[in-house]
Amino acid sequence: MAIAPIVFLLGTKVYRFSIKRDKKNPFLRIVKVFVAAIRNRKATLPPAISPQERASRTLPHDIPEQFKNHRATIPAVALGEGSQQFKFLNKALLVVPSGSGEHAEVCSISDVEEAKAILRLAPIWTISLIYGIVLSQPATFYTKQGATMDRSVTPSFNIPPASLQSLLTLGIVVTVPIYDRIFVPIARSFTGKPAGITTLQRIGTGMFLSVIHMVVAALIEMKRRHTAEEHGLVDHPNVTIPMSVCWLMPQYLICGVSEAFSMVGFQEFFYEQVPS
Repeated sequence: MAIAPIVFLLGTKVYRFSIKRDKKNPFLRIVKVFVAAIRNRKATLPPAISPQERASRTLPHDIPEQFKNHRATIPAVALGEGSQQFKFLNKALLVVPSGSGEHAEVCSISDVEEAKAILRLAPIWTISLIYGIVLSQPATFYTKQGATMDRSVTPSFNIPPASLQSLLTLGIVVTVPIYDRIFVPIARSFTGKPAGITTLQRIGTGMFLSVIHMVVAALIEMKRRHTAEEHGLVDHPNVTIPMSVCWLMPQYLICGVSEAFSMVGFQEFFYEQVPS
């Protein structure tokens, strides 16, 4: 624990960071896009703009009458740029006057694209919450399992149940170099991709391993409960069950391997995909 902050501080010189001044809060920018799109939901978007029209900064001749009358307008370059997914958010680019005749503040194309990027990431982020349930088990349920089992190393020393989480860390520490130095080069020779597999494939592999991890944990818990029933210890929570705590090692190690795939994959994926 003392070494960790020292190592962290030694790397300060090479960390990348940016100072952004006079920029609006990113969360407010994105929320503003959704608010503007809902406010303009009844407006009709003008036709998509061709590259030639975009270059001349002119609107198409067949633009709907409502846009010719400037009741709802959109920058000439806007609809020809950006992604075509979640087109309903493009309505945030429309300038629709209020009843008083004043125009509301218009969202920029970059703001709209940021909002679309967040929407694209939402399903993956939501699924990752389920994986968080799996990761919470070593610090909670597994520790309670270990507290009921035989943890003796010597007659005078028992393994603290919470220290079994070091096996999870061991699984990560062993897996990461094997993944980087052995798996990635082999996978790269087959796929031709610099990282061997995509970040989503890495996340998926970790998810699959988490399923195996849960199955193993369930089987070991069945064994633990059966042992307690055999010795009549089900109603004696403070009595040690005659079953070695080493039975818990596989589920901790598999959880560590799963985390090395999924958590690193999640960090890489979201750092690459989340808007600045």
